[in-house]
This record gives sequence, C-alpha cells and structure tokens, in this order.
Amino acid sequence: MGVKEFRHRYIVFEIEAPRVIERWELIKEFQRIASRMGLDQTDEIRPWLTAFQNNRGILRCSHNDRDKAIELLKAINEVGEDRVKVTIDTITTSGTIKKAKESL
Repeated sequence: MGVKEFRHRYIVFEIEAPRVIERWELIKEFQRIASRMGLDQTDEIRPWLTAFQNNRGILRCSHNDRDKAIELLKAINEVGEDRVKVTIDTITTSGTIKKAKESL
C-alpha cells in the first residue's frame, strides 16, 4: 500500500463583522488576496470554502499548506462591494471534515 501524498486539513474560522457576510463575497475576497499573495488555482494550497453560514466557515486546504491558508484568511480585512471591515479568527484545524463540523 502506497503512502497517501495529499491529505486535507479543515480550518474552522469565524468572521467578526457588522453584518452577515455572503459566501460569494468571501470567495471573491479569497481570489483577490490569493492573487495579491502570488497564489493561483494551480498552487498546492487549493483553498476551498467547504461550509459557510452566519459568518462561520470551514476552509479546506492541503496538509502541507495549512499555514499559507491561515495566512490567506488573516489577510482578509474587508469584503463586499461596500468594503465592510472584518476580522477573521481561526478556531481550530482538523484532519477530518466531521471533527471540523463539530467545531462549527
């Protein structure tokens, strides 16, 4: 049996904001910040917004790039067309989606 080379990590996070943030607003901001950080769709980090509701979410990434994914989350300080100020706090990181969902 071969070694599993690609494992996911699930980062549970919460957004502090004066209003509820929409999923599309956050995704758009991920793309903007990733581009500014020099990351693109082909990078191993592969961030994916697995779940998001009521300003809490789970970001999936590769196990090797957990720190880059957290850096991406922390770099977001405004979202939406109205550029509302936000703060993103990471709650926990898990190796399974089941455990991550328990932390939501």
